[in-house]
Amino acid sequence: MRIQLLFILLVGVTLASCQQEPTIQTTPSGFEYILHTDNGGEKPVAGDYVSFHAYMRNGDSVIYSSRDQPKPPFLQIPGEAPANRPPNPLEEVMQLMGMGDSATVMIAIDTLDQKPKGFEDTDVMYYDLVIADIKSAQQQADEQNAQMEEAKRQAEELKERLPEVEALVQETLESYQNNTLGDQLQETGSGLKYVIHEEGDGAQAAPGKVVGVHYYGVLAEDGERFDDSFSRGQPIDLPLGQGRVIPGWEEGIALFKGGTKATLFIPAPLGYGEAGSPPTIPGGAELMFYVELGEVQ
Repeated sequence: MRIQLLFILLVGVTLASCQQEPTIQTTPSGFEYILHTDNGGEKPVAGDYVSFHAYMRNGDSVIYSSRDQPKPPFLQIPGEAPANRPPNPLEEVMQLMGMGDSATVMIAIDTLDQKPKGFEDTDVMYYDLVIADIKSAQQQADEQNAQMEEAKRQAEELKERLPEVEALVQETLESYQNNTLGDQLQETGSGLKYVIHEEGDGAQAAPGKVVGVHYYGVLAEDGERFDDSFSRGQPIDLPLGQGRVIPGWEEGIALFKGGTKATLFIPAPLGYGEAGSPPTIPGGAELMFYVELGEVQ
């Protein structure tokens, strides 16, 4: 909804500007842009870090949105650019924008090394920008240091939880092997089975969304562990619907809401098939994953 709303607002502003003959301006290097919103705030200077949301459009069709990512992208405003580096239209336009300002940059496709996917039939890429935040180099460094310290703290907490997770995995596997899970065990039409230990109250996971997942994977036959994120102290950020994980994960994770703790039992056709994934996963193996979902974005 936020993606659609912001895009509608940007397109609305663009259409309204078109009706009012919008002023197309040019950067010092000659890149064309339209400034939709100017709140009069302070502009970034060399060395500042600018976080932004971006929409790449082919006409009115959105090809890419930064809202699909866990965090908005950012770039550092350069000082004097090296003589051998071509000018960057986004850097030049962002230096003319403040917090909350929005603009559209028109990038001629023939200035790129090759036509990006989705822009084969056009001569212009429209790049809609909204400035989300501006930080000094020191503020950026302080924030990154704080994030690293928090990541270390969380990693230690996760490692301390490892015995608890291993005990739950062992208990659930024994119940599964002894057919004593009863109504807790649910099955989908594909043959995927799952147990929800604790249902979360976050957003529903679904294709097109990104979710952080902690997991502990074992072979369902004998409980041998082959991989887990708890010992590493860091979840994986999973973009659903892009085929980056086995089908059992794509289907299983999409069943849950953020905050859910569950176990997936994945048959071989939804896992690594008859080939397996040597040397840790033999061919035809049924897999068991205990998973904990973080925030769904």
